[in-house]
Amino acid sequence: MLCTRLAARAIDALAIATFSGMFACVLGGVVFRYFFNDPLTWSDELGRYLFVWCAFLGWIIAARRRSHLAISVLADRAGPRAQALFALVGALSAVAFAAILFWFGLQITRRNADIDTVALFFTFGVVYAIVPVAALAVGLHALADALAAVRRFAAAGAAR
Repeated sequence: MLCTRLAARAIDALAIATFSGMFACVLGGVVFRYFFNDPLTWSDELGRYLFVWCAFLGWIIAARRRSHLAISVLADRAGPRAQALFALVGALSAVAFAAILFWFGLQITRRNADIDTVALFFTFGVVYAIVPVAALAVGLHALADALAAVRRFAAAGAAR
């Protein structure tokens, strides 16, 4: 449990850092371009990559908090067993999507590991590395949700 809390805090801190870095890049780019008439060559590119990382980290955080949007009209009207079944189908769908994204994320990261970015000091592999990492994290959260749904399904059946 301590490891899970530490990982969650690290992801939260990294999300805050990427958002702050993105904000600083955009602000710095605007200030240097319009106030000093000397545009930064790297700020737009770094801001774009930080935005990508921030979005994927936000996906992990939303999966951990179970705060993604959901249309739950049918599930809300169903009984406890059907609700658990809906939750199980949703969680297994998320696991499948995460597995596909993990596989293709590894492929794109590997293919871009030696291609340099235009204005920065790292490769595109660093940019794409967040894809399999986020997919793995979200897949693990979805797997935990699936197990919880199976337990709820079994408990609702036992209560009959």
